Order: sequence, then structure tokens, then C-alpha cells
Amino acid sequence: MILILSDKFDKHADVVCRKLDSSNEKYFRLDLDTDSLKLSHITFFEGRWSIKQNGLSIESKQIDKVWVRRPFVEVSLEEESINDPGFKIWRGEWNKTLLGLYNTLKTVKWLNPLAKSYQAENKYLQMDMARDVGFILPPLIVSNKKNELCKFVDTYGDVVLKLMNQDFYQDADGSFKGLYVNKISKSEISDFGIIDENPIVLQAYIEKDYEVRYTVVGNDHHVCQIQSQKSKLASVDWRRYDIPNTPHYPIEPPVEIREKVGRFMKSLDLEYGALDFIVTPSGEWYFLEINTMGQWLWIEDLTGLGISDSIVNFLSTKEGEK
Repeated sequence: MILILSDKFDKHADVVCRKLDSSNEKYFRLDLDTDSLKLSHITFFEGRWSIKQNGLSIESKQIDKVWVRRPFVEVSLEEESINDPGFKIWRGEWNKTLLGLYNTLKTVKWLNPLAKSYQAENKYLQMDMARDVGFILPPLIVSNKKNELCKFVDTYGDVVLKLMNQDFYQDADGSFKGLYVNKISKSEISDFGIIDENPIVLQAYIEKDYEVRYTVVGNDHHVCQIQSQKSKLASVDWRRYDIPNTPHYPIEPPVEIREKVGRFMKSLDLEYGALDFIVTPSGEWYFLEINTMGQWLWIEDLTGLGISDSIVNFLSTKEGEK
């Protein structure tokens, strides 16, 4: 049986579950949002686990595959700021219990293996592995020394500010916002402090023809061209979604890029990954990053690329089948 780790709000899991239902595949969806977990029961006894949620039950011995969308307790942005000790204990004990469950399931097939997935989220490891397989990467510096950052700007001219830690932050008006990639000038860096500053990431700005979201599921490669330069809002970072003005098209990648992606995935020991590239007007592909639990449903909706079908096939394939 397939164990799906998700939350009740996850539309990606909804799509895959409907397709699993259509093919009569047995699965158990464990939603890890707080509302769902407060109505759930879990028991560990003599090396075995039993779980009950939404009127359905499963035992760990029944599970032979795991699909990870959300591996730990999912809290809302408002819940994240709760300081109540009882809630913190509740959340912490659930997460430690889930780690125990995952340890018991370490010998079954995962999409992706959890330890490998979190290891591959390390951006420095990604850059090392990407260079090893021959990807081109934009010049980048990480430093909290103002003079080093200014020298980088002098060398490369147009640069962008990035974050290694992607998160949401509460504004003064109480709203939650994400910080995206932005162009930054030398004069703005001059406001940077001399001491007590955190390291910041500067990357040389690469002229774009278009961007690519490259989604891999096992041996299936789904490649989407994102025409981000057609939108003023999304031209520097397409994650400022401006879908009506940002056309998406399925494309075939160059053979050498596909081969490098395959080697890259193998080097990270991953079966799933959402990779981002910049493609220049001269046709050079620049690797940016890989997200091991990245979103894909909007790509499928806009282009018809069968990413959910690839996930269903991966989860449905029995050992020894191709």
C-alpha cells in the first residue's frame, strides 16, 4: 500500500489520489495539518505502527511505498507564531513521532528518500554537484563583508540579491510576505553594516531569453518554458506569479541538458526534483537550483505535461517492473 504524506489543503495530492482511485490502487493519505492531526490516532507498540485518520486505518507492515509532499506537521502562518507551551509540545511530539514512523519505513521505496531529500536542499551541495555534472552556474558570492560584496558588484555590474533560507515574514500591517530575488545596486549595499550583519547572497544577473521549470519523476522528464520576460512583474523572479502575462510552453530540452539532469539526479540519489534554469538569448542554460519537494500542479494545468501521471506510475509500479 502507498502512504501519502500531505495536508488537507494540498491540491497536488488531491489530483494524484483521484488518479490512484481510478486505477484501484490502494493508498492511505496521512494529512499532517493541525486540524487533521487533532482528529487522528497513532500507536507504536512492539515495533509496529497503527494509524487512524478520517475513519480509515493502516498498519506500518502494509506500507511498501511512500510519497512525500509534506513530511512534518504543517502549521499556518498564524499558527507559526503561537507561543503557547502546550501547542509547542503537541507539535514537537507529533514531529518526533513521525520521525519514528519514517525510521520504521526506511526499507520501503520513497519518492524521495527523506534523508536524501533534505540533504539535497543544501544549496552549497547543489552547486558542487551541478558543477560536477557540467552545468553552467551564474557567478555568486556569499559574504557579510561589505567590501567583498562591493567588489563583486564592481566586477559583474548587474547583480541580484537572493536568500538561502526561503521563508515568509510578517509585515508591520500584519500581512505575510515572501522575499524574492531582486536586483540590487552598489549604493544599496553601501548601507550594509560593518559588523553584526548576516551573510547575504549576491548573484550576477544573467540576461534571459526565458526560464525553465524542469520536473523529473523517475525516468520521466517534464520540461516547461516560462516566458518570464513578457511580464514586468515576473521578469527578475518568475515566482512573483503573473500567469496571464507569462506564457508557459512544454519544450524538449537539448540532449546534453537532459543527460546532465539525469546524472545530477543520480548523484543526489533522488527520484523527484523540480529544477530551475535560465536560458540566455544565445541559448546557454544556467542552472539555478533544485527543489526536492517542489510544486508542479500549475505547470501541468497550463501545459498539459503529465507530471501527475508520472507520479501515479512511479507509485503504482511493482518491484521488478519497468
